Amino acid sequence: MTARVSVPGSTSNLGSGFDFLGIAIDLRLTAELVDGEGSPEYSGTLEGMTSEHDLIYRVLQTAEVSDGARLKVHSEIPISRGLGSSGAAAVAAYALVTAKKGDTFDVDLVFELARQIEGHPDNVGPSAYGGAVLSASRPTRMQFSKDLALAFAIPDQAVRTDDARRILPSTVPRETAVDQASRAAALVRGLANGDQGLIAYGMQDRLAVPYRKDLIRGYDAAVNAATDAGAFGTTISGSGSTLVSVTTSDKATVVSEALAWGLKQEGNPAVPFVSSVSEKGVSFSY
Repeated sequence: MTARVSVPGSTSNLGSGFDFLGIAIDLRLTAELVDGEGSPEYSGTLEGMTSEHDLIYRVLQTAEVSDGARLKVHSEIPISRGLGSSGAAAVAAYALVTAKKGDTFDVDLVFELARQIEGHPDNVGPSAYGGAVLSASRPTRMQFSKDLALAFAIPDQAVRTDDARRILPSTVPRETAVDQASRAAALVRGLANGDQGLIAYGMQDRLAVPYRKDLIRGYDAAVNAATDAGAFGTTISGSGSTLVSVTTSDKATVVSEALAWGLKQEGNPAVPFVSSVSEKGVSFSY
């Protein structure tokens, strides 16, 4: 019997929402267990992957649910670009384990298991639940104005999450922490009601972007170009290298093209991409 799961990618660390705010996007990973023997099969952005580097395969082997079944994975989510590929894989893995064991599907349990192995609730949450998710004492869906959209530029250049983590300071001044909290509150409110001023203020991160932006060639040029095109605010998606802007739905295409243009001018070719908020989280079928 075939078990199939579908999981959205995400953009996380959205401005001052560092490590707690993530949004599901219109790029998905699909994983299937089909009857029969054979090596795992990978396609899309995962083409060329081997099973020893695949989180899904490792989880299935540990859970001992893949005997007599072959894994097939297709993904639209670019790897090492800050678009939640590892979070989506973790959610897909534990959703497949649930489906294959015949257990009642419990998205809260899938989230918790995926969070433990992946380590980042801000991208695991959107992949599990869909929508815009706050990783508070528990993952909580938040409002995201229907008038807004997300504009991306996905560079050829990758950024390793470990490298992006390592570059951050271990402590910050109290004034920085207070300012970041103020911006985070403004961002949550601004995204809910589409308030340009609050979004612009809240998208200015103080904890990560000042240190990580130099990992992305052309960051400042891209931010300036996006602002001129109508972006309310621009930041690094996840740990990078993708950049993401919040803007109005009617300007999203122009803003994404401006982001990509700004990066290209500095020798960092990128692909523009526009996404609404994907309201559908993980789903599975037989």
